[in-house]
Amino acid sequence: MSKQSEEVRSLIEAERNGMLGTLSQKFAGWPFGSIAPYALTSAGEPLILISEIAEHTRNLRADARVSLLVQDSRSLADPQAGARATLIGYAMPVPRPFLEDANRRYLHNFPNSASFFDAHDFSLLQIKTAKVRFIGGFGEIYWLVGREIIDEAANSSVDPLAAQARMICDHMNEDHADALQLYAAAFADTQAESARMIHVDSQGFDMIATADAAHKHLRIDFPSPVTQTEEVRTVMVEMVRSARQIVAGMKK
Repeated sequence: MSKQSEEVRSLIEAERNGMLGTLSQKFAGWPFGSIAPYALTSAGEPLILISEIAEHTRNLRADARVSLLVQDSRSLADPQAGARATLIGYAMPVPRPFLEDANRRYLHNFPNSASFFDAHDFSLLQIKTAKVRFIGGFGEIYWLVGREIIDEAANSSVDPLAAQARMICDHMNEDHADALQLYAAAFADTQAESARMIHVDSQGFDMIATADAAHKHLRIDFPSPVTQTEEVRTVMVEMVRSARQIVAGMKK
């Protein structure tokens, strides 16, 4: 991990609040900012608790692209002199294998939010970080790739596929983009111009489908849980066959 990556990790681990940026649905094309308390997953990705009545929730349900600005709270008197980082990525529901651990981590930071977890209109999301803009001080300005600040292997104790998740996603995105579009059409009723896998676990996988300029999150469950990388390939091939049959039936 580079010096800049370590500084970003230290910053987001030390802070508890950020400014969430979403794409407004009410006023199309305009950015929308809101305050967002956050915790971190074991891998270091932000967790936010959202209410379905919130404006930013309506926004990210329609388009999963978000940003989270985190700044050094010790420098609020002169914020431009302090460190800050903008995390750019996709908001997605916490996958089931990680949900218990994520709930515990969020409640550790915000114990007063316990009652919200029992309310049906609240849910926990994580921000799958793609890029990071980090300013450490005057002249210290960097762009980082999201994976530089994320330790996905730290999730290995939670899910058996965690250590291979990045490799699986990269392989699917680079070599099987057509299959991802097929999954979107067959299993999520979404005609995507393009699709990218952003997460995979023993229960299923998450994609971002692009259609009509919007980036929509899709969760696709496996027919049954898998625990090894070799099983993922077998299941994915079978799902392609099933998806082709479903799509062919749609066209009749």
